[in-house]
Amino acid sequence: MENRKDLITIINKFFDKKIVNIDDLIEDYYSQNETNLKRSECILVVNSFLRYAHEFDQIIDKCTSKKISKSNLIIRNILRMSLVELYILRRPNYAVIDSWVEICKQKKRTKPFASFTNAILRKIINEKNKIKISTQHKIPQWLWMSWKQDYGVDVANKITEASLTEPPLDIYCHKKTKLDDKFIEIEKNIFRKTKAGFVEDIEGFRKGQWWVQDISASIPAKLFSNIKNQEVLDLCSAPGGKAMQMISMGAKVTCIDSSIQRVQLMKTNFNRLKFNPEIIIKDILNWKSKKTFKYILLDAPCSATGTIRKHPDLIFLKNKNELIRHTKTQQVLLEKALSLLSVHGQLIYCVCSIQKNEGIKQIDRLLKKFKNIKRVPVKKSEFTQFEKYITKDGDIQTFPYMQKPGGMDGFFISRLYKEY
Repeated sequence: MENRKDLITIINKFFDKKIVNIDDLIEDYYSQNETNLKRSECILVVNSFLRYAHEFDQIIDKCTSKKISKSNLIIRNILRMSLVELYILRRPNYAVIDSWVEICKQKKRTKPFASFTNAILRKIINEKNKIKISTQHKIPQWLWMSWKQDYGVDVANKITEASLTEPPLDIYCHKKTKLDDKFIEIEKNIFRKTKAGFVEDIEGFRKGQWWVQDISASIPAKLFSNIKNQEVLDLCSAPGGKAMQMISMGAKVTCIDSSIQRVQLMKTNFNRLKFNPEIIIKDILNWKSKKTFKYILLDAPCSATGTIRKHPDLIFLKNKNELIRHTKTQQVLLEKALSLLSVHGQLIYCVCSIQKNEGIKQIDRLLKKFKNIKRVPVKKSEFTQFEKYITKDGDIQTFPYMQKPGGMDGFFISRLYKEY
């Protein structure tokens, strides 16, 4: 009972604020409260709640003629959490219903809805198999419609279904590591495990033998020509996965990021790996360099719609206005990156987004404005393992339903060259 109270408190706080990512909120909750709820169980249940909330809303609404008002969001959250237990965790019907009805009775605000909660849950159990929810209603409509407009209905549905699945763990090993036999090597140096548990407990973590990095996030750095012993400028660098990869490839990396909190996390990772790149904490747009760079990687801030598998809170945190803001930021960052790029230099632009406005449309706009910048198409002969990700223009676009089993993050990546 107490664990359920902890879970619903965390969820209600998330919806009260809606500006704090769920990982930080869980961290704050555990630092400020004593609880018997295991952190691993908390993360599992809360992420499941966020993944399936829209689908469960459809089920709830089909089973009640009485609309649940926005002011009674706590009741909707109780019903959503009940359905997580019933259909994701598959706990006994009677135990779930009795517990949540009892929790309703204990609060003045929810007590009047105890009978309502009991009736709705029993009706859902009886009618669940008759209720059909279309894929497009499992996520916010603006998001599904944007994917439909960009890629068509079939791809939009495939993206949606894959985005709502629990992701595996991918790690990038730069040193030989003795991993358990549940890890499989899916590409050179990249290993995958379906059920990861606590990352810190995996062999080699504390020894700095590897870092967490999705297979799609490992692609951008590989698109450079040989960067061994070369200076590389890594813009918007934190939390540092791509910088770590480039350092392991022999590059001399300069990392720039404006977020003190994210840079601190990056420094912690560098220390664990015994890497020592130059780190600059500054807004890139206000940073002035005395020199230009032959190699620049810009992993621009974005809507991150390609990472919903790992961060289901994004379903509630992102909106159309947020997307517009990101596209404007990306435009100015791209132009700033070009000003720092040497003649005959390479710029890799990437975003962990599926939105065309943040990907190919940004590059098309840039190439139209700057005649001295050319796209360097990725060729199948260069990277046979990336063949299915290469677009007709020679960019890279990955989707969550690719790289089976387990999927991958959605990424857009373009390789650019400065002619003069």
